[in-house]
Amino acid sequence: MDMEIRALSEKHNVKISIVDISEGYNEIAKLQGTNPLTSVALGRTIINNALLSLSIKDGNKMTTNINGMGLGGSIIAEFQDKKFRGYIQVPNFEIEKIEEDKGSPLSQVVGKQGFLQISRDNGGTEPYTSRVEIVSGEVNLDFMYYLQQSDQVNSLISSTVEIAEDGSIKKACGIIIQMLPGFSDDDIDFIEEKVGSLDHLVKTLTGTTNYESLIKDICDDAKILGVGELKFECTCNMEKVISSVKMLGEDDIKKIIEEGEVVEVVCDFCKKQYNVKPEELAK
Repeated sequence: MDMEIRALSEKHNVKISIVDISEGYNEIAKLQGTNPLTSVALGRTIINNALLSLSIKDGNKMTTNINGMGLGGSIIAEFQDKKFRGYIQVPNFEIEKIEEDKGSPLSQVVGKQGFLQISRDNGGTEPYTSRVEIVSGEVNLDFMYYLQQSDQVNSLISSTVEIAEDGSIKKACGIIIQMLPGFSDDDIDFIEEKVGSLDHLVKTLTGTTNYESLIKDICDDAKILGVGELKFECTCNMEKVISSVKMLGEDDIKKIIEEGEVVEVVCDFCKKQYNVKPEELAK
């Protein structure tokens, strides 16, 4: 079961959240047809977007869009009502395109010549959107830079995707540690000493499913605020498809109706195919 857990340490002025979406992300990776590198890039984006989304109200939506001009193209992750989905533009590029002297393989997939944009939609007329330049292409560091620049919150965020020998997703999980207002230098020193290196934190995270125990190891006074189920679910439907077809323009739609064409639309996220009949367009 995919899940999230949130905790608070009043003693050390810190909030800790963990998500595990291994089950749902395995399904997404199969639908997208990702290779190992795009599996990591897309997975980290979906996990980190989910971690940031745990603080939004029910019904609100958070969307991350990464466009770094990399080999994987645009990457999109959405989270709403404990449901997540994601999409990568070029899921299975030729691995031979990775060049040894151009930085890490992941940074070449994501790219460094672009932006990371996050939109928070609370049901108003316009969502609140902010963006930062991509600084590493490693996804995790880019999200941390976003939090520092946009939200101005002292945070550590890290996610990881482990891939099995058969290409399936073995583990997809992440953690975010955020300092609360009123924190002191002693609080930061305590967390840094407890967490150690990012590599150690990720290794510990992937090696367990007892996330409550992991949180208690970081802050023994931590109070669990909530544990909940997450799941992969696409939000596409015929109404949205017809709305997208309307963007073709009145003349093109009239031509489709007159010629009796059936418009085929495939969802980028779940690959479901919709057939819009001329009579549905005529309405």
